[in-house]
Amino acid sequence: MLDPEDSALLLKLGDVASHGSDWADFLGEFATLFQTDAALLFVPPQVWGWDRTGTRRTDPMPMPLLFAGLRAGRVYSGEELRDRALAQDMKWLGTDNRAVGLRLAHGPACLVLRRDKLAFRAADTARLAAFAPHIAQALDQWHVMQAVVLKLNRLNDISRRVGVGGVALDVVSAVILDVDQTAASLLLENGLDARAVLDRARLHTAPAVVALGPGLEMLLLAEEARAGQVMAYLRQTDAALPDAARIAAALGISRAEARLARALGEGASLNAAAARLGLTVETARNYSKRIYARSGLRGQAALVRYLWCSALLLAR
Repeated sequence: MLDPEDSALLLKLGDVASHGSDWADFLGEFATLFQTDAALLFVPPQVWGWDRTGTRRTDPMPMPLLFAGLRAGRVYSGEELRDRALAQDMKWLGTDNRAVGLRLAHGPACLVLRRDKLAFRAADTARLAAFAPHIAQALDQWHVMQAVVLKLNRLNDISRRVGVGGVALDVVSAVILDVDQTAASLLLENGLDARAVLDRARLHTAPAVVALGPGLEMLLLAEEARAGQVMAYLRQTDAALPDAARIAAALGISRAEARLARALGEGASLNAAAARLGLTVETARNYSKRIYARSGLRGQAALVRYLWCSALLLAR
């Protein structure tokens, strides 16, 4: 059973699990509570650690064989660990040690405490056993949160690559409910803020397309079953095409041909593109023939459609 003085550490454990705080910092507080010289948390393929020299570690590392196969919830004594250890495992051990196996949703883990001078007491073992299920639960929650964060980061990356962001509004109450990362970036780049979106949205009835600036538009859509709430989807309209190297790789053409393809994709005529790139019209015409032959695209209209509508646009 945990003592009342452990409550602060349990709150810290909850913070690590819910907000992705640093496990090494938690291990420092945990080691201080247990008066240990070092604490290690092996959660393959990761290890977090802390010791009294101030060294913190967050490294990719497989579970050492010494700690593999420990029973979940059982606290192993220093003598038991030394009996299990091979020569290469001794670096993990001190004068006395305690280790407890943790059962997680995605596999086994292990928490190790090391003392380099003093010995552990029976009360320390009982206390560690009481903490173990809380730590396992926090680790499971931490992994769920990390998966959510990873998914959100990927979605934000896609959103930024296509140049589309969202602002949630309540036009009746004149409240800005939410602004995603891409929308915030687009507004900042155009010298605007979310209040400008709200003010403009209140002048129109959704659905509507509204210009916010020379290179920024928004689509207003009413939220179903939410009177007064509107989503403003911001779209960057002056974004550039990917660079010539990416176009060349996508179409299987040379860099010189890709530079011409990019100019054509931006709407330039063959003559204007040739002049811009310092090519003769005849050279530009030969390049364009090779572009269409190698890509399978038929004419400039198809090239423009491909460059602006294909997955290649995500390479920006």
